[in-house]
Amino acid sequence: MSTLAGLTPELDAAVRNELREGEELWYAGMPSPSRMGRKMWPIALFGLFFGGFAAFWMTMAAAGAWFGGMQSSDDAGSKVAAGVFMLFPLFGLPFLLVGLAMISSPFWVGRKARRTACCVTNQRAMQVACGRSVKVQSWSAQDLDGISKTLHPDGTGSLMFASSLVRGAKGRTRSVAHGFYGVPDPRGCEEALLALKATSRSASDPRTEA
Repeated sequence: MSTLAGLTPELDAAVRNELREGEELWYAGMPSPSRMGRKMWPIALFGLFFGGFAAFWMTMAAAGAWFGGMQSSDDAGSKVAAGVFMLFPLFGLPFLLVGLAMISSPFWVGRKARRTACCVTNQRAMQVACGRSVKVQSWSAQDLDGISKTLHPDGTGSLMFASSLVRGAKGRTRSVAHGFYGVPDPRGCEEALLALKATSRSASDPRTEA
């Protein structure tokens, strides 16, 4: 059996295993790693300043704590205080690690894109992600809203087709858009989504019944 066009053997197997009986695959594609990585550039840029400030703070704190020539004392309390003061620069380590994670986010998102398949079948739109486990997110024909398409200079496209309400920490709700980012052949993906959406209208229209 040949591999689905544009998918790695691993993703091909994951998508085929996910298909239900009678489910036909109309579209399949992997999101562009470079396009997905570009989405994270603002976060990486912020992480550069965030991590840089943390590194600067740790350097200055270490200079004062380790090389500041703090006077030694035989008093037990003073020794404990001196020990804590020596560890003070390490308090900035979590912030430095957060900054490094933000800086490297384009790489990790691009890596994830290489292990993700965006598919449309005659029953649903689904995103299959391979890792230590296979994660599948599905949207039925009834879940599809208006379909919006954005074409990118590299020939890929992003299609938004569903939304959900998410409650924030302060109790406020906001709408979150769902879709496929940076997929190849965006026109083919759009046509498949429109055909899937049409199945919902046909099922709800009594005139289409035999």
